[in-house]
Amino acid sequence: MEEYDVIVIGAGHNGLTVAGYLAKAGLNVCVLERAGFIGGEAITRELTVPGFKHDRSSSIHGLIHANPLLLNDELGLLSKHGLKYIFPDSNMSYIFPDETSMVSYPDLDKTCQQIAQFSEKDADTYRSFCEESKPMLDMLVAGMFNPPPPLGEFYAQLDRSPEGQQILRHLFMSGYDIVNKLFEHEKTKIAMLKFMSEPMVAPEDKGTAFYLYAAIPLSHYFPHGIPIGGSGMLSEALGSAIKTYGGVIKVASEVKKITVKGGRAASVILASGEEISARRAIVANLDPRLVFPHMISETDKGFAARIAEIQDPGFSAILQHMALNEAPKWKAGEHIGKSISIEPLCWLENLRRLFDDLRYGLIPSPENLAPCIFCTTVLDPTRAPAGKHTLYLWHYMPYFLKDGGPRKWDEIKTQVADMVLDKMRLHTTNMGPENIIARTTYSPIDYERMNPNVVNGSILGPGSYLHQFFSHRPIPELGQYRTPVEGLYMSGQSFHPGGSITGGGRATVQVIMADLKIDFSNVIKQ
Repeated sequence: MEEYDVIVIGAGHNGLTVAGYLAKAGLNVCVLERAGFIGGEAITRELTVPGFKHDRSSSIHGLIHANPLLLNDELGLLSKHGLKYIFPDSNMSYIFPDETSMVSYPDLDKTCQQIAQFSEKDADTYRSFCEESKPMLDMLVAGMFNPPPPLGEFYAQLDRSPEGQQILRHLFMSGYDIVNKLFEHEKTKIAMLKFMSEPMVAPEDKGTAFYLYAAIPLSHYFPHGIPIGGSGMLSEALGSAIKTYGGVIKVASEVKKITVKGGRAASVILASGEEISARRAIVANLDPRLVFPHMISETDKGFAARIAEIQDPGFSAILQHMALNEAPKWKAGEHIGKSISIEPLCWLENLRRLFDDLRYGLIPSPENLAPCIFCTTVLDPTRAPAGKHTLYLWHYMPYFLKDGGPRKWDEIKTQVADMVLDKMRLHTTNMGPENIIARTTYSPIDYERMNPNVVNGSILGPGSYLHQFFSHRPIPELGQYRTPVEGLYMSGQSFHPGGSITGGGRATVQVIMADLKIDFSNVIKQ
């Protein structure tokens, strides 16, 4: 039987991050991945026709640039393993139904100038909002990549000052409550609400104002970037680091069971029947609903019940990948195409109705559509043949359809994809069939089929609600990455700091190292 110090189940970027730090600490680490490749949803593949490289899911790298993993290059991903980023001048371009636009820049002054074309008051308010949020942002960023404090302590810390009390009060409100209170112009409100919904939360849900305080100021203090060659280059760099530190990665190695001996996680059994032993720890980089009780049943009924009650986000998404002859030409102006993200929006009432449609399991009406579009080859031409382009066209959609449930997607996904594409075509002059070389569409159920860790189409893991937040993500018993089984830990988007490209495994590994009597601060200095 093969034996390692630590086994990591799942080679998503968070699992790879955990394995990288543990291997750097000198532990004998083995990563086991069900798929035939590493990266989870942080991968880049030829999904349409040869030569066109598409990010299958995760594409934009924002929060990870605040992570010491990259900020201090703690695993040498930037200096030794070929990871390189492009940081465009503009983050997002919002296009309104009347073909006016608002561009968000890393530069706060330039963003305020964009807002001022519609409302000088909103521009001043936006500046004040970002500046006043900075102290909270500093606290949040510091906590994102370390084990989370108990949720009560976090609230108590805010409650110690008038400024913190105001923020705490706002955290329990909805994003819509705050935006509607602070801003006067409809276009400012639309842009703010769409941006804050990106963690897959509806802006009118209570407790979502947190994402205004985090995401919006963050975009001005830490850059949004794209890896040269595709999002998967992050995963490849992590894999390279693990191997350099002596770790082992095994793909096409699905774990079916975790064995427990003497109350401690002892080994894993693969689908092939092979058993691999772990001397010191096992880390499951998975949604806990896939682990309990399917891989391990040695837990009490109350714990199993709480696992089953983990809440999904309110919606999933449909994603179209396209190979294009030329980049989209935007009616609102050439400057639109220079942003990382391009978002043709609807009017405010329609945006609110969009999230109502999703809440009821309905396909949004055409007038309520507000897609998100990336044409990263404008910024990184290495991803397509010379002069050609790739397109990423994303839109929120329900997983559980009111009429027919998830499996109904197999019948309607092309029709729904066409409707979203038609919305984009309203704002472009060259997105007819002659420009589209090939197209591949993934519905919410397709994602779950490709990657079982995307439970119920939850692209970013369990819902990002206050009751599944910080040390309560996804339930309090798992909020510090430990499980009721000694020696078994968990990581990934189901845990703090949540979904998206964060490098959140850095927080997980600190708990594991503390239990293994390894000084994390010494490891990162090496």
